[in-house]
Amino acid sequence: MEHQRTQVADCEHEVRIQLTFAEVAPAIEEAYERAREDITIEGFRKGKAPRELIKQRYGDKIEADALEKLGQRLVRELAHQQQWTLLGEPQLIDLQRSSDTVGFTFRLFTLPELNIDLSSITLRKPIRDIRDEEVEAQLEQLRLRYGSIQEDVDEVTDYYHEVTLHFQPVDPDSGMPLVGSEAEEITVALYEPDILPELRQQLLHARREDNFLHTFSGAELGQPEQAPQTYRVTVRSIRRLQLAELTPEFVQNISRGRLHSVEELRSSIRQELQRRWERHVQSLLRSQLETELARRHPFTPPKPIVHSIIKDLIQALQRGELQVPPEYLRQGESGIYRFLAELADFYARISILELVLLRSYPVQLEPEELQELAQSLGLSPAELEKRLSEDPDLTYDIQRRKLWQSLLQRVHVEPVPYTEHAQ
Repeated sequence: MEHQRTQVADCEHEVRIQLTFAEVAPAIEEAYERAREDITIEGFRKGKAPRELIKQRYGDKIEADALEKLGQRLVRELAHQQQWTLLGEPQLIDLQRSSDTVGFTFRLFTLPELNIDLSSITLRKPIRDIRDEEVEAQLEQLRLRYGSIQEDVDEVTDYYHEVTLHFQPVDPDSGMPLVGSEAEEITVALYEPDILPELRQQLLHARREDNFLHTFSGAELGQPEQAPQTYRVTVRSIRRLQLAELTPEFVQNISRGRLHSVEELRSSIRQELQRRWERHVQSLLRSQLETELARRHPFTPPKPIVHSIIKDLIQALQRGELQVPPEYLRQGESGIYRFLAELADFYARISILELVLLRSYPVQLEPEELQELAQSLGLSPAELEKRLSEDPDLTYDIQRRKLWQSLLQRVHVEPVPYTEHAQ
């Protein structure tokens, strides 16, 4: 077998494999034998049809499939021998046959040749203290969560109320109900953060059976392309939320006896907010490092990988899990696609860089790390090892996370005040 490899792009190669007919004959013979077992031809029992008749009717397809499978196997064996890391399946782009030889041309996507140096990278780590106001805001959320709803009251005196509202679609000019439209009743909690500020303001000091007009935009209704809709909003009932009192008994109950005083609760909240901040900082540092590595090592990722990521991003966009920045939205459909294409290209390059980095900076999970991970998943170490052996994706995900933790320890990190970092 002869082969020749030609680089087409950073990650793209074409491999030409030349075989003699004697080398491919066994694969074709085996394909005919398998086909003969499955093919039924009128006048012959299954598996008994003459080979010449099978060849006459189905030979072109049988031989083409056999040759493609042979080529796929050979190119994978070649990649293993040459230590090429394949990104996806090899693609057959040309097959030529003569009486003496068979030639395959495959398109391969492989890791780019990169020399990654982390020594001169500097990241900026924002530093901040948890403010008393943040702790008090968390305390208020706890008091809201464990609060109790009182009997109906006559007036909304503050935002600690739940209000049942009757929404009747109306004509915005006349205020008359729209013919054929259906009204509905919805209960809103004025203390919830996602309530519309204008509606909340209109409900402050409202009394039972008060009514007013309110116009919702299409985006507020969850349908950006829909025209604004005006409603006559009538207050049907009002209930006040009584916040839970901050007492030692309250603290003991919500902490299951772990904490005993309000000050201990405040200290615990501060520690948890600090842990959240540290996790957020680690995410920021990793994002900085990804961006810097992508900037320093430009290459064109394989189109199939980029296109696959674009499909995933479109689905995320449809589910509302991805937001398009305003500067792209203003350009319409072309701007949205450009945003998705740029983001997919970045994600593709990062995923490939991860593979390159894992070769340059291999990571190994230590026994204590496996034990800690098993405990966090509620598994025994033996059960975790079994899952890792059965699920390569889980193993790779764990390796990726440890890789980035390791890389962040290899680069220079410069502490900066949070306000400066935000600027």
